[in-house]
Amino acid sequence: MDTLIFGGLLATMLAVYRLSSRMVVLGAWFVMLAAVILLMAHHITGGLGLKLSY
Repeated sequence: MDTLIFGGLLATMLAVYRLSSRMVVLGAWFVMLAAVILLMAHHITGGLGLKLSY
């Protein structure tokens, strides 16, 4: 999970560094936001399925 998040952040950083268009940077940022939300939802519900309490 961490590898996917860091990889996406690196890709977003490279888009900013290369002075890509604003749409490319925003698109990469929103894709990363969606990936983080989905991965966190999977992580939380997986923990609950194991009868862990928070």
